[in-house]
Formats: sequence, structure tokens, C-alpha cells
Amino acid sequence: MLAMQETANLWEVLCRDLESRTSHPDRDRHRLAAEQFREAALQVFREESPRLCDALEIAGDVCQASGFLPEAIRDFRDSLARNLAVGAISSAARVAAKLALLLDRAGDEKDAIRQYSKALELYAAAHDHSQDSLLASNLAGLEKHSGDFAACEHHYKQALDTAVRLHGDVHPEVALVCNNLGVAYTESGDWVNAENQHMRALGIREQVYGAMHPEVAQSLANLAVVYHAAGNTDKARGYYNAAMKTYLAFKKSDAPELETLRANLEKLEGSAP
Repeated sequence: MLAMQETANLWEVLCRDLESRTSHPDRDRHRLAAEQFREAALQVFREESPRLCDALEIAGDVCQASGFLPEAIRDFRDSLARNLAVGAISSAARVAAKLALLLDRAGDEKDAIRQYSKALELYAAAHDHSQDSLLASNLAGLEKHSGDFAACEHHYKQALDTAVRLHGDVHPEVALVCNNLGVAYTESGDWVNAENQHMRALGIREQVYGAMHPEVAQSLANLAVVYHAAGNTDKARGYYNAAMKTYLAFKKSDAPELETLRANLEKLEGSAP
């Protein structure tokens, strides 16, 4: 009982010390505080201690928030390995997700794909599907970029199924996944499925936000791109103009979205018979 109390007291002391050191708005001090916190935890706690896993995760959080990504990646990797070693599946899933998101942000596409996949597996093993939509969507986006469309489609559909199960059919997250899946279908040349997904996203967004909203404009613009690519000039023109009208209610006339729409419309008119 005494050992447990001592461990708890040590944890509180380390956490209070870290909080005190990171109260100053200096990112270099934050990184140093995280390093000292990590080293102290490695010295104080046993190899198999859940406290040590937590400490390494916290150190990674501080480094990430301060912009020191390599240090954060190191700490998350260490925490993940130790959580897996002690069978802390829920904690391992959480840390794997953090690591995947950070690797994605750092531009390490291959490792991010591996970690997103691992995080999904760990969350499934923990019977927790609360993060599936986000993780599967991010994984699908990387797979699309790498050219693996079959895997991309599979994970977007997984994300969509999860979003519907968690939120119902009419929800912004469902619309977002439909939108992203529609973009993937457009890039693969599957106009029919692309239209279906963008129409579904548009319908949800109109129900949630009303007819005048930037996300409604995005869906209108994406449908215009589908019709443009499929050679349906009249529909493409109508949706381009509708998207521009909607965006203009919220954005300046030289906003990037509007510049892109004007350029696309100019190409459409230039290619029209």
C-alpha cells in the first residue's frame, strides 16, 4: 500500500512540475520540460508501469503542441510499444491514432498508412468504434494519393458506415465522407458513383445548413466538376453558376474557390461546341 501511495505521489509531483514548466509561453522551454519529464519518468517508474506509458504519451503531446515533431513521434512510438507490451489495448489505440495523425502531418505517407491501419485494428480489438470514421477517412485519403484506389474505396466506405451508425443518415460527418468518396470516384473516372455520392452530400448539407452555405457550394462545385468531366456541358454550367452564386454570399470575389470555378467555367465554355 505504501509503494502504491509513493508511486501516486511521484506521478503527481512529476505532473505538477511539468505543468509549472510549460506555463511559460516559450516553445523551447516546453520541449526541455517534456524531455525532463520523460527522463524522470524513465528513471522513476518500472518498465511495465502504465504510468510510464502515460508519461511518454504526455511528453509527446507537449512536444507536438510546441512544434517539435520528431521528438513527439519518438515519444508516441515508445509509448505505443510499451502499451502493447503490457496489453493496454485502449491506450495503445489512442497513441497509435496520435502517431498516425502526426506522421500524416509530417508527410511520412507510408508510415502514416501503417499506423492508421494499426490504430483501426487496436480500436476494433478494444470494441471502440468512436474514432473509426476519422481514422478510416484519413487512411483512405493517403491511399488515394498513393494510387491504391481499391483500398481507398474500402476505407471511405468503412468511414461512411461508421459515421451513419454513430450519427444517423443526416449529419455533417456523413456528408463529409460522402464528399470525399465522391472526389475519389471523380479522380478514378467513375462518374456515376461520383454523382451519387456528391448528390447525397448535397442533400444532407441542404437539410443541415439550408440552401445558402459554403459546404452546399462545395457540393455544387463538385457536381459541376463531375458533369464537366463526363461531358455534360449544360449541367456542368448550371452547377458551376449555382456554386459561384452560393459562394459569393460568403466569400470575396477573389477567393480561391471562386477563382477555380471561374477558370473551370472558362474551360467549359472554351470546349463547348
